[in-house]
Amino acid sequence: MRWKISQFNKAMRHGLVMVVLLFSGFAVAAPTLAASGQGLNLTTSPLPINLVAEPGSTVTADLRVRNDGVKTQKIKVGLLKFDAYGQEGKPRLMERGAGDDYFDWVSFSQTTFDAVPGVWQNIKMTITVPKSAAFGYYYAVTFSLADLGAPTAGQRQAAIAGSAATLVLLEALSPNAKRQIDVAEFSTDHSLYEFLPASFKVNLRNSGNVHVIPRGTIFISKDGQDVGTVDINADRGNVLPASNRLFTGQWLDGFPSYHLKEANGKVVLDKNGKEVQELKWDFGQLSKLRFGKYTAHLLMAYDDGKRDVPVESELTFWVIPWRVLGVGLLVVVVLGAGLWMIGRGLWRSLRRK
Repeated sequence: MRWKISQFNKAMRHGLVMVVLLFSGFAVAAPTLAASGQGLNLTTSPLPINLVAEPGSTVTADLRVRNDGVKTQKIKVGLLKFDAYGQEGKPRLMERGAGDDYFDWVSFSQTTFDAVPGVWQNIKMTITVPKSAAFGYYYAVTFSLADLGAPTAGQRQAAIAGSAATLVLLEALSPNAKRQIDVAEFSTDHSLYEFLPASFKVNLRNSGNVHVIPRGTIFISKDGQDVGTVDINADRGNVLPASNRLFTGQWLDGFPSYHLKEANGKVVLDKNGKEVQELKWDFGQLSKLRFGKYTAHLLMAYDDGKRDVPVESELTFWVIPWRVLGVGLLVVVVLGAGLWMIGRGLWRSLRRK
């Protein structure tokens, strides 16, 4: 097994991202409240909170909220649940349903507060875990304007979408907990590239009954020699039980390579709202001209409660820089033709002499 401990450990040391958008990550913050005419611009921290507790114990978490608007807002704290949906494992926020008594385990240090612009507010969340608890419970703590009143049935989803939220994942320890991650898909968006980046998709399936945080690296090699690495799930995202989650990565280290086009510090979009890419020719990276068949070896690991369990997969892809090769071939042809003509001229001259 191609287990490279030093490279694998190095790939694990990465920072965290503070905020991701609603329904596309695990800490959510929306810039406006769709259910009201007033602006709401909140940032929540930290990233999804992972809590572990013994049944019959109490566990707490510190939630932080900052008002990024220009005026003080009265904010209320709410509680929803979430699960994962689709092959990409995006979080879906939902209201309390029948039998969701784990909502009753939760209390907050305050349920309304005045959010002063630019100031972090700290809210303590306390969960009293009963002895009967087991496996995973998934909370979404929401922050929204307090003066809206109770939303009607038709306004609920708009109110949820306009709230900021922090996701809290609680595991109540149980000897029957099962953690198992499998690779449902490991692929590239193309089997043949002209230039980098090569884009990878890693779709993981959690067939266990508690959430898991897999992490790992794609090792890229050519003719048995390592030429690059791509980190997968450096932000330590969770895969919820009985669901899939899609992780992506790109191998950018090549010459030339495509990069997002920027103007005035912003990414340029085309008329359809898609990001525009441009080909950059950094001749200082000429030695990184990629050509030929490459192997991508995925090596991930997750904690099954006793040890780190490796998960592996492998694929191959090609990089053929046909434009560079075409120019090179044209140069060779032109030089060859020139040399042939010079040689023929010399030969005729010698024959005349």
